Amino acid sequence: MIHAFSAPVLVVDNLVAAYDQSIILRGTSLAMQKGAVTTVMGRNGVGKTTLLKTIMGLLPVQEGTVTFGNEDITFMPSHKKAKSGIAYVPQGREIIPKLTVYENLQLGLTAHKDKNAKVPEEEIYHLFPILKDFRKRAGGNLSGGQQQQLAIARALVSNPTLLLLDEPTEGIQPSIAQEIGCILQQLVKEKAISVLLVEQKIDFANQVSDHYYFMDRGKMVMDGAAEELKHTALEKHISV
Repeated sequence: MIHAFSAPVLVVDNLVAAYDQSIILRGTSLAMQKGAVTTVMGRNGVGKTTLLKTIMGLLPVQEGTVTFGNEDITFMPSHKKAKSGIAYVPQGREIIPKLTVYENLQLGLTAHKDKNAKVPEEEIYHLFPILKDFRKRAGGNLSGGQQQQLAIARALVSNPTLLLLDEPTEGIQPSIAQEIGCILQQLVKEKAISVLLVEQKIDFANQVSDHYYFMDRGKMVMDGAAEELKHTALEKHISV
């Protein structure tokens, strides 16, 4: 299943992971090319979110390996993975509602390699102009789409080279989703950030993806470059 890309940024090899006694990942493998968007699709409950959590170290690996760059990070604690250059935006965003937009952004600095780093406001507000306008507003008073932008911005504050994104378009209006898609393309093109995206919406995935993987019952069952896959194939693998 793993492909020999030039300089893969992330390689997941035969990963097995479980919640309590329930095995979710059953030998999952993928390889991600540097500076590209790799999208994992599949029906609900097949293990997509579990895959991201396991890569990030939020769930323990039972078998298999995770390699980031040239380093085996399989059993590295999640906070060290964050400092090594991996940022994770979970499903549901998980911003802190009582903190202001700027205070939420400051939380991203805890994962920065440089303990003296500051929020790169010019860069963040260039990507997300609405956050500049709402800089002093409580995060809980933002719309769902604005909260999603804040969650991505907070992740970028740590200056990652790999961004894990779990269903960023869930519950937000199409125009904001399109904006987020443009931002992801910009990050890949201008900063060579690699993105591992879990997504259900085909139109959004088509906008941003370079390579697809399809999961079923905890394993990858198909993958291919975006230009090789027809719309009907995408629908087949995510329809209920």
